[in-house]
Amino acid sequence: MINVINDRKIRFVIAFGLLCLLIGMIQSSYAKYVSSASATGKFTIAEWTFKVNNIDVVSGSNFSNTLVPTYDTNTNISSGVIAPTSTGYFDLVIDSTKVDVSYNQTITVSTGDDNTITDLKITGYKINNSETILFTGENNTITTTHNLSDTNKTNTYRIYIEWVDGTGESMNNAADTAAASNGVASVKVGLNFTQKAN
Repeated sequence: MINVINDRKIRFVIAFGLLCLLIGMIQSSYAKYVSSASATGKFTIAEWTFKVNNIDVVSGSNFSNTLVPTYDTNTNISSGVIAPTSTGYFDLVIDSTKVDVSYNQTITVSTGDDNTITDLKITGYKINNSETILFTGENNTITTTHNLSDTNKTNTYRIYIEWVDGTGESMNNAADTAAASNGVASVKVGLNFTQKAN
């Protein structure tokens, strides 16, 4: 009977040892399949900030107050005013130093919605110090592509205006005179920036 008890004890010890070994193996194997890890990666987003005449236009800021006309000197017209035969220009300085992608740009210039001077014409433009490019017809659009590799990130667009008188005008002298009392001479500028496709 003592042999049977000892035999049972030995079997129990062996079974217990095997059970512990088996549990250890199961835990090790199970851990391989439930292991997990997590990480957070932060990526730098490309900047897309355009300034026009030092105003951030991406945030929706209105840059109307920066469209200041400069009139060519005329000994027969006071400085700082427009009249029949006046010529002049205004500048759009577009700063894209905080733009990290290539983009296409469209500038559209027309007479303003409240403009009453039908002889006010947008005649042409130049970019930086290039030759003047004349507008033809009523399509006063400037389309350019700016590549990320371009070294010049600030460009000045000079837009030329003229109050046509003498040839090709639609207002007669009486209309010109009436405009001096209650006329409005205005232009409208539309800007569109689109990221260039691959």
